[in-house]
Amino acid sequence: MTKLNKGSMKSLVVAFGFFSLTVISCTKSDESLQPNQSEIQSRRRPGGGGSTGETPSGIPQPTGLSATATSPTSVYLSWNSVPNATAYWIYRDSYVPAIVSGTSYTDGSVSSGTTYNYAIAAVVNSTLGPKSSSVTVTTP
Repeated sequence: MTKLNKGSMKSLVVAFGFFSLTVISCTKSDESLQPNQSEIQSRRRPGGGGSTGETPSGIPQPTGLSATATSPTSVYLSWNSVPNATAYWIYRDSYVPAIVSGTSYTDGSVSSGTTYNYAIAAVVNSTLGPKSSSVTVTTP
């Protein structure tokens, strides 16, 4: 049987603390990507992303957003990638119809003859960044 001295006890406590923090961090990261409307509202920053292109956390706004009505019930969106983004939140007006991992999305839940405003926000290191500039599209 091995006896523990003060040095080995300190190492054990530090290691235990590190693993505890890692587990807590991973759990929180998983929660932050859930598509829950109340979560979206609570994570929105004052000013809605502003015009500077970055939040204080340094996440850039997605750029190059384009929206094309491809049919009366479908809108195709595409945008430029954000470095290190793991997901993108699609905003249609004040609603989030999808969270995707790529840089394009087809919204098939729109109605004929309706005008929509779209914006995109990137998720980097489990943090939701600012919205892109919005684009407007009207379905035929």
